[in-house]
Amino acid sequence: MDSGSASPLWLEDETIQALALAGADSLLWAYDLSRGRLEFRGDAQALDLPLLTGVFTLEDLMPLFVSGETDRLDMILKTLEVRTAAGLPGEEHVQCLMRLKDRRLLYFKGCKVRPALVLGTVTEMSRDIRQMPDADSLVQDIHIDPLTGLYNRQGFLNASRGLLSREGDYDLVVGDLNRFRRLNEALGHERADLVLGILAQRLREAFGDASVLARLGEDEFAVLTLRGFPRVSERMRNAMERTIIIAGFDIHPTFSMGAVSIEGGVGALESAELLRRAEMAVEAARLKGAGGVAAYKRDLESDGLTRLALEAELRKAFISGEIHAWYQPIVDLKTGVIAGFEALARWVHPKRGIIPPDHFLTAARDLGLMTDLGAIILNSTVKCLSKWRAAYDLPAGFFVSVNLSAPEIERLHLVEDVSRLIREAGLPGKCLKLEVTESDVMRDPDAAARTLEALRDAGAGIALDDFGTGFSSLSYLAKLPFDTLKIDRSFIITLQTDAASEKIVHAILTLGRDFGLEVVAEGVEDMALAGRLNDLGCHLGQGYGFAKALKPVDAEVFLAASLRSELKPA
Repeated sequence: MDSGSASPLWLEDETIQALALAGADSLLWAYDLSRGRLEFRGDAQALDLPLLTGVFTLEDLMPLFVSGETDRLDMILKTLEVRTAAGLPGEEHVQCLMRLKDRRLLYFKGCKVRPALVLGTVTEMSRDIRQMPDADSLVQDIHIDPLTGLYNRQGFLNASRGLLSREGDYDLVVGDLNRFRRLNEALGHERADLVLGILAQRLREAFGDASVLARLGEDEFAVLTLRGFPRVSERMRNAMERTIIIAGFDIHPTFSMGAVSIEGGVGALESAELLRRAEMAVEAARLKGAGGVAAYKRDLESDGLTRLALEAELRKAFISGEIHAWYQPIVDLKTGVIAGFEALARWVHPKRGIIPPDHFLTAARDLGLMTDLGAIILNSTVKCLSKWRAAYDLPAGFFVSVNLSAPEIERLHLVEDVSRLIREAGLPGKCLKLEVTESDVMRDPDAAARTLEALRDAGAGIALDDFGTGFSSLSYLAKLPFDTLKIDRSFIITLQTDAASEKIVHAILTLGRDFGLEVVAEGVEDMALAGRLNDLGCHLGQGYGFAKALKPVDAEVFLAASLRSELKPA
């Protein structure tokens, strides 16, 4: 490079800058966070966007865009305004894909460069779209996902046929966004859609125009591209599993991914069959937990039939009495004496033995059996409580907690049934405790608040389960009638090895004390962990260090032994 030249560099010339923007189908934009004003610079006429010249409010732009589109950009910018005003750290980049009324897509991208100023580019995407594979079908709305601008399922199948007609080694990866239903319920549809839009743009940036990219369903993305290094699944994960900040919430997306390898050219596998195989692999990845990856193999074909058989057997299990409540002890970490139990569902199959809950709860949810499951566990628990109270001198505050799913919270006669059970069994206040998760409550916070308050008035204790993993605002701790917080086991099991986990646990304990709430640590695996939690001020814990979930007769033996002497973790 000739650093000694006296002539200006090309990019310092304003005319050259304008030509560069026009060549990229882009305009410059700036947003004043303090005044709420948006300004555009560039050749808007050349992009057939003559109205994007000058200074606007977002409200001024509403007539140009499809209904609701400007709201999403407004939400992002308002989040920046709030963070700026409060001096809070966080994501300062803007990414938003918006559809004009003439169906063209504009992609806004930028970042905060000064305390009250956002600068970036807005790109008109028509030429990019036309250059994608199978462009003729792409420009038709029936083959495009309107939210993200990616192919929809049919568009993906069409474009994949075109790409696979060429010789080469290809990989298809389908990624399913974990816990999207909870995210949708917690943040609302508009904010959840914003997350999907950002993920789609990250996919574009990672793979470019040479790949076929799609949003196949509500929370499912796909990439078909030439095989390379790093692996496609790794590139997809690295691109999409970065933190997203929406309206003050830190969202940490994770994906379960299924992969299929294929040779292109004459005789290539039909795209529909390829996609079917990838989605079977996604199901296998889900069984590994959040963030799992699985490759298609022949064994998965029989697994699909196994799922159908499982669902059929599960229906029979509810009728034949194979679903039971087992009980995991909750222990006072200071004294070692039992403080209560958590009731957990177990399927005792006559031939296959104990089937773990993670193998059948999803099926129960898909089959609409969660309210039936809840009724079985609730009735069994109250019977055990009545028996134990009659047989033993239980410590003050002894309780058994039962999980409530979202369908149960919304069940019409839940409060009446719980009230009747407590009254008929003569249970003291909070002896029966009901656990809910943040995301289930956030489906409809106002309705949930009314239900939980009625349950509290009926004599039930109310616990917030898996605290720290959901999306709700802390303000709901003051609004909702909780008396207990349960710290998610993911923070507890890493407490002694991860300084961040200890800070989170300490913060939750402080929060519990400030709100006058009891705090229970889940995932207490050994004596050292129990001692550390006690030192931090957490006095209740449960986990394999004390016992796994026990069938009723074994839970009673455990209870009697604990009442005779102080219990310590194994």
